[in-house]
Amino acid sequence: MTKTKTKPPMTGPTTTTTTQQQQQHDGCFCLTVPTYGLLSAIGLFQTYWHAGLLAGHSEADVAWITSVFGFLDCLFAAPVGVLLDHCGTRWLLPLGCAAYVAAFAGLAFCDSYARFMACMAVAGVAAASPTTIAFSVVGQWFTSWKGLATGCVTLGAPLGGIFFSLVLQTLFANLPWRTAALVLTAIMAALMAVGCVLVENKVPREEREDGGDEDEAAEPPAKVSHVLTSPKFWLISYAIFAYELVLFTQWGSIPSYAVAAHVRDKQFYLTMSGAVLGRTLPPWLGDRVLGPLNATIAMNLFTLLVVLAIWIPVGTSSLAALFIVVALMGVGTGSFVPLGVSCINALCSPQHTGTWLGLAYGMVSFAILVGNPASAVILARYDSNGLLAFLAAVLFSGMISAAALRWLVLGRRWSWKVGRV
Repeated sequence: MTKTKTKPPMTGPTTTTTTQQQQQHDGCFCLTVPTYGLLSAIGLFQTYWHAGLLAGHSEADVAWITSVFGFLDCLFAAPVGVLLDHCGTRWLLPLGCAAYVAAFAGLAFCDSYARFMACMAVAGVAAASPTTIAFSVVGQWFTSWKGLATGCVTLGAPLGGIFFSLVLQTLFANLPWRTAALVLTAIMAALMAVGCVLVENKVPREEREDGGDEDEAAEPPAKVSHVLTSPKFWLISYAIFAYELVLFTQWGSIPSYAVAAHVRDKQFYLTMSGAVLGRTLPPWLGDRVLGPLNATIAMNLFTLLVVLAIWIPVGTSSLAALFIVVALMGVGTGSFVPLGVSCINALCSPQHTGTWLGLAYGMVSFAILVGNPASAVILARYDSNGLLAFLAAVLFSGMISAAALRWLVLGRRWSWKVGRV
């Protein structure tokens, strides 16, 4: 008689896995709030410093301090991603979080341009650890809902931006710089501590076909040389680079219109609110209907149409149209971060996510560095329509790169009737 294999009851393991997934998700979210969330509201630092502590320096000089912070965060994602795949999170995450918190504690005692720049540079390098780990680890613990889980983790940026904008406005209005900076550091340290306790880069076990539950043979970490010679890597990396360039360039352009219309605070909250929708709905559609790459191309087209059909014709002359543009651009550009990470998760195995993601965001760092200065230069020379034409051209190039990747993934052929890709 043939022995029938039966699977063990699923209640215990499923419950355990679900609990672990929720734990990792919550921990990764706590890591993104004090990093990308603070970066979303970091313009308040620029305004405060330029009005007081660094009043002798130009706005452009002060802006470089925060630009270097974001640039180094993404640039050092490359070595952090490689180390993550080789060494795990055990020492890499606590070390990065400790250095990040220490840099902001040191910021409280700064009184010169050089010291502010030095502390923010250290903070940028240190931030690469929690941000890269947060985006990499969440993809290792989820399968069918990987895109939505990643999107919810990236909500730390818009929600953290709203939270820290309110916190910073209150602190700066009621406390001296040193006290305000130390209170802010304590808040960030608490969030980082929760993330360090919860996050672990253990790749979940995959259920075997014969019903067993032994771990699959672990793949060796990805070699940097192999990743850099992959056409798929370069296509997705350029697409993400283009999207991040648009994201940071629009941050430099929308405020100029909003200030002229006297609605600066409102445009910030509208952008963040749109980003909340963009970081949840498109990843959900990618998981359940379209696939991450199809969803990326669709949101690229959506954002391009917003620029061409609304922003260029009426966005600079109508306050109502500006509000619509701000909200819709928040949705479009907000979707690019989780969808880009989801595409990378789909292109490589979980054991290689850190290397792929880190190297890709190492390229993106240059988009962050030049985004705001580029928008200022283009606005000065070619006015608003010139900047919007630049945004449209970059978006179009990103869509071409994503479409080429789709063609490559489908075996060097194109088909409109393919399901999730």
